[in-house]
Amino acid sequence: MTGSGDAVGNRAVSALFRVFGGPGRRWVADGFERTTFRAMHAGERLLLGWLVSLTVFAAVSEWLVRWTGPWIGWLLVLPVGLVALNLLAFFVPGKKVAVQWWSWLLLLTAWAWWRKDAGNHTAWFAWLWLGIFALNAVAHLILLLGMTLRISGWPGMVWRLSLFFGLHVIAFVDHWFWGWTWALLGGMSISVIYCLAVLRPRCQWLGPVTDFREGRPPLITIDDGPCPDETPVLLDLLDRHGRRAVFFLIGDKVRAHPELAREIVRRGHEVGNHTMTHPQATFWCAGPWRTRREILECQKVIAETTGVTPRLFRAPVGHRNLFTHPVTAELGMEVMAWSRRGFDAVDKDVSKVLEKILPVGRGDIVLMHEGTGIAAEVLGGVVE
Repeated sequence: MTGSGDAVGNRAVSALFRVFGGPGRRWVADGFERTTFRAMHAGERLLLGWLVSLTVFAAVSEWLVRWTGPWIGWLLVLPVGLVALNLLAFFVPGKKVAVQWWSWLLLLTAWAWWRKDAGNHTAWFAWLWLGIFALNAVAHLILLLGMTLRISGWPGMVWRLSLFFGLHVIAFVDHWFWGWTWALLGGMSISVIYCLAVLRPRCQWLGPVTDFREGRPPLITIDDGPCPDETPVLLDLLDRHGRRAVFFLIGDKVRAHPELAREIVRRGHEVGNHTMTHPQATFWCAGPWRTRREILECQKVIAETTGVTPRLFRAPVGHRNLFTHPVTAELGMEVMAWSRRGFDAVDKDVSKVLEKILPVGRGDIVLMHEGTGIAAEVLGGVVE
C-alpha cells in the first residue's frame, strides 16, 4: 500500500468523507486492513443513520405540532417519524451506496433550502444540511484539484506554477473588494498552506508519499551516502543479520565514490535517488528547473555508475517542493518518507536516537543517516 490511501481521500463513497473523513480503516480483530474498494465510511453511516433520522423526526414534529397541537403532536412524533423513515427508505432510489448517498443528500438539501427560514428547530437542521452540501462541494473541488496535480513532466510543473501564481493574483485582487487586510490574510493563508505541504515529510497534499507499508516487514532506509568511512561497515552489519536496506544516495557522493555505490547494489540492496547535491536548506523552495536538474542528474549518475535505475526518491530532509512530484512521476519514481526516525543527524546520543526509533513494527519505514559517526551503532540497535 502506497502512503495512507489516496493523496487526498480514503475508501468512502462521498467526496465529503474521502477528503475530510480521515484515512478510513476497516478493523479486523486487533488490527486493521486498508482497501481500495469504495464502501460506506464510518462517518457516512453515522450521518445517514442518525442525522437523517433526526432530521426526519424534526420535520415530522414541525408538521404534527402545527396540525394537532403541541401535546398530541409530540406524542405522535415517534410512530409517525418511523413510518416516514420507512416510506422514504422505500422510495429513495439507489441500490449502490454511492447512489443512496447522493439521493439522500440532494433530497435533504432541497428540503433544507425550503425550510431554512422556518424560524424554529427545523431551521437548525436545514442549515446543517446546507453546510454539509457546501462541504461536499468543496471536497469535490479538492479531489478535482488532486487529479490535476497528477499531471507529470513539464505540463505538470507549468500547471502547478500557474496555480501558485494564480492564487496569489486572486489574493492581490481581493484588496479592490475587501481591502488590503483581507488581501494580506489571503496571501498569508496561501503561504501557510504551502509551507505545511512541503515542510511536513509525510504530507500528501502535493502528491502521494509512501510513509508506511501495510502488512510488510520493517524497511530500513539509509540516507546521505555513500560514505567511505561508514558504508562498508553498514553493509557488513546488514550482511551479518541477513537484512536488506534502501540506500538513498547523493549524486555528488556517488560520483566521488563509485565503487561504494556499486558495492551496495552488488550486496543486494536497493539504491534510491536523494538529489544531486542534497540542498537541504533550499530544496523546499526550488524552482522547476533546479528541481528537475537535481533529480534527473542524480538519476543519471546512479544509473551510469551502478547499472540500476532508482525507482524511489527521497527529498533532502523530506522537504519536497511544488515541482517534485511532476518530475518523479515522469521518471517513474515513487516518493518515500518514513514512519520512524531518531534524528541521528543532529543527536549523537545513540541511546536517545534508538529510544525514538524503537520499537519498530510491521509496515514501519525507518530513517537513518550515514556519515554521522554513529550510524553503525544505530543500525546495530535497530536490526538486533
